[in-house]
Amino acid sequence: MGHRKVHRERRVNERVYLDGLALLVERGTPIGKYKLENLSAGGALVAGGHRLRPGHLVHVLMDLTTGQGPMSMTGAVRRQQHDGKALALSFPSLSPDQEDAIQDAVLRALLRRESQSSRSPVLVFEPRPRVRLEIETELRSFGLPFVSVDNLGEAISELEDEETEYAGIVIHSVTHDPSSMEVVEFFARSEGLKTIIMPEPDGELPPEAKRLASLPHVVVPRIWSPSELRRAIRN
Repeated sequence: MGHRKVHRERRVNERVYLDGLALLVERGTPIGKYKLENLSAGGALVAGGHRLRPGHLVHVLMDLTTGQGPMSMTGAVRRQQHDGKALALSFPSLSPDQEDAIQDAVLRALLRRESQSSRSPVLVFEPRPRVRLEIETELRSFGLPFVSVDNLGEAISELEDEETEYAGIVIHSVTHDPSSMEVVEFFARSEGLKTIIMPEPDGELPPEAKRLASLPHVVVPRIWSPSELRRAIRN
């Protein structure tokens, strides 16, 4: 998003189903193609191809259907599952970039799965075109529906529209405008609308936003970044 900041943290090994293929290579020789069953930063389950005994170290090339490029990493065969038709792999030596790429794929898959059960759109209220486009790009990559507005009049019109029930609203720079913030606060309090307030690059909130930060349905990410936006939408 608008202000990017490098932020590393311990990843949660949440395992999700992902569409994709995995090519396993041992000592430079391709072993076979496998169907990716699930994935986490801790490992993966792949099905098909040749059986391998536990303890084998392999080079893993994964091609996911999440819009990311292929991923490459070292895998260790932990065990056979489903009568030998599947292999449980661990990733013993992931780099920070590899871990970030897996985490990103997992979060995108979780958001897509959750969005299938609720197709209510997210309202993006952001006057700045560049920042608004970056938010839209992130939401689109999750498969989440959204409506974007750049002024207070359109925001009020959308929130008052009885035909559309919004799942939440994402705001940032409007928190510096007292009039806009009063409208957001009204809908957040009166209708329990989930409100995501993106903070300043240093994590600070303007005074207009601090009044809402204590409400249970208001989410304030720690920093302004795509990963924090994903986490806020998911939670």
